[in-house]
Amino acid sequence: MLSKAQQDRIVTFAQEIIRINSLSGQEKSVAEAISAKMRALDYDQVSIDPYGSVTATRKGLHAGPRILFDAHMDVVEVQDPELWSVDPFSGVIRDGKIWGRGASDMKGPLAAAVVTLGIVPRSEIHGTVIMSTSVNEEKHEGAALAKVIELTRPDFVVICEPNGACLGIGQKGRAGITLDVRGVPAHSSVPNLGENAILKACRVMQRLEEMPLPKDDILGDAIMVLIDGISRPYPSRSTIPVEFFMHYDRRLVQHETQDSVMEQIHNGLKDLPDWNAAYQQIKLPTYTGLEMDEIDFHPAWVMDGHSTWMEKAKLGLRKAGIEPVYGTAKFCTNGSYSAGVAGIPTMIFGPSSGMLAHCRNEHIEIAELLQGAEGYWGLASELGK
Repeated sequence: MLSKAQQDRIVTFAQEIIRINSLSGQEKSVAEAISAKMRALDYDQVSIDPYGSVTATRKGLHAGPRILFDAHMDVVEVQDPELWSVDPFSGVIRDGKIWGRGASDMKGPLAAAVVTLGIVPRSEIHGTVIMSTSVNEEKHEGAALAKVIELTRPDFVVICEPNGACLGIGQKGRAGITLDVRGVPAHSSVPNLGENAILKACRVMQRLEEMPLPKDDILGDAIMVLIDGISRPYPSRSTIPVEFFMHYDRRLVQHETQDSVMEQIHNGLKDLPDWNAAYQQIKLPTYTGLEMDEIDFHPAWVMDGHSTWMEKAKLGLRKAGIEPVYGTAKFCTNGSYSAGVAGIPTMIFGPSSGMLAHCRNEHIEIAELLQGAEGYWGLASELGK
C-alpha cells in the first residue's frame, strides 16, 4: 500500500518527534510539530483541545461510523542518559532501527498512524477517521482521552500502543493505592514509650503480600506491588517515626471495581490497627495551563474477539498482509477509559513491543514501524464498513 516516498515520510517524521523531549505536561513543542504535519496532510480539520491534545479528522467518500485512533505524545523521563549507547533524543538510525526515548512508546506508532491516516484514499474510507494525539498518558491513562471522546463521540477506538502488531482485545487495568500507617512518637533511646510506624507498617506489608488476589482466564493474575515508602519525620534524628506512607501499584483484572479492590484490602487488614488506605488523587497540569484532577483507577477490559468490530479488524489486518493474532496487554493504556469506563468498543494495535517502553536504549525496528503503518491503513479502510 505505502510507496517508498510515503514510507520515508513516516520514518523521517518519527525521527523528528523523537528529537523533541515531551514529558507529561510539557508536550507543547511536539504538539505543534504534530499539528503542522497534520495540516500538511489530507486531513479536513486539525484542532488542539483545551487540555492540549491534538485531533484531526477525515471524512471518507462513503457513509459509516466514526473511528478514533489514539496515540499519546508524552514520554517518561530518561534516567542515566550517559548510560545510553546513543543520545536519547537523537532519533538516529542504526542497525535498521530508530533509537531514542519514545521510539516505541509511542512516537514511532504515533508517526505511523498520523501519516498513514492522512494519506489513505478517501475512496477507501467509510465514515470518519479521527486521529488524536493525547497528553499526559504516562501520568494518568485515560484522563486526556476522556476529553477527546467528549468532543469527537467515536463509535470505535483503536489504541495505537506498541503490542507487536497483535489484534489487542483487552488489557489489565491499574490503580494507585496509598496506605498510611500511624505510630506514636518517642525518643529513639526509649522506643518502648512509643509505637514505631515502620514496624507496624511491616505487618501491613506482610499481610498484603500474602493476600490472595483475583485470577483471570484471559488477563492472568491480578498484581499488587509496593513501589515506594517514606517515614515521617524524614530525615529523622533520635525520633522513632510517627507515620509511614506506602504507595502500591495494583494491576487489575476483569470485573474489579474501586469498591471491590478497596473492600479486599479492608478485609485483609481489618484486625490490624492504625492504618488507612485510599486511591491516589492525581493532579495533572497541562501545557495549556489547565489542570485535570483524577482518581488513579483504570479498569481492565476485554472485547469479544468474534464481534463484528473484531471481524472487520481482522479483515483490515489481513488486507495489510498481517495475519491477526489475538493478544492482551499486561500494561495499562488509554483504553481503560474508552472501553473500561465509556464502554466504547476498543482494540489495541501498534508496532514494536511494549516491553521496550521506558527502557534504556529504547528503539523501534523500521520494518516493524512500516508494518504498523500498513496495519493502520488496513484498519482505516475496513473498520467503517
